[in-house]
Amino acid sequence: AAQKAAKNAQEGAKAAAEVETRAWSIGQFASQVPATDGVNAGPSSGNAVALTFDDGPGTDTWDVLALLRRYRMHATFFVIGQNIPGKEDVIAAAVRDGNVVGDHSMTHASLPSLDKAGLAREIDETKALIQQASGRVPTLMRPPFGDFTGRTNEYARTRGMLPVLWTIDTNDWDLTDPRTIAANVLASPALKPGAIILLHDGTADRQATVNALPLILDGLVKRGLRSVTVPDLLRQGPPSIARPGDYTLSDYA
Repeated sequence: AAQKAAKNAQEGAKAAAEVETRAWSIGQFASQVPATDGVNAGPSSGNAVALTFDDGPGTDTWDVLALLRRYRMHATFFVIGQNIPGKEDVIAAAVRDGNVVGDHSMTHASLPSLDKAGLAREIDETKALIQQASGRVPTLMRPPFGDFTGRTNEYARTRGMLPVLWTIDTNDWDLTDPRTIAANVLASPALKPGAIILLHDGTADRQATVNALPLILDGLVKRGLRSVTVPDLLRQGPPSIARPGDYTLSDYA
């Protein structure tokens, strides 16, 4: 009986691991994205959007997780590698709740300014820290400042990660009024199925974002929309392509 119980436990753990691995998979549609490109939206069919949070993990991430649980929605967290040590429990909690964690570089460096060794330090080392903290191999990367080129995208793809930009920028990093942050989402003409929404949960005080989040989540519910992880969104159909020539590099680049 003990042997049978142990075998059942092993099989159960294996099945759970396979489910979690599929949950992080970007699927066949994303694999059709050219190696020099990324994505900035999912398919326009259905009722799913993707809330994403950059620059964590931070102290405000716990509140974000609690609100997502309350509304039974999910998000994707693009974390900075140097913020992970000492906050592995935040990442583990996010994953237990069904969220996904992506790579946002080690120090929030503008990737086009780096050579291959620099890209390895920023991207590869963060990927390894995410894997250690979450038990999962990250499949997504968000370039800091939205700065990317065909070269940096190709590098991320060789590391098994798809570059992810956004459809709606809330500018919450520069705002202190929660209602304004929420309005930047809910009043945006781009708020449609497939939208990827940029928010922040780390590095600085993000209480304004936390206070805006219930307004955003209520607004999504009223519109018949729900937030899913980026991998979940990308598995639903062909994404919108983010090409290097479509974006202006920041001054940091």
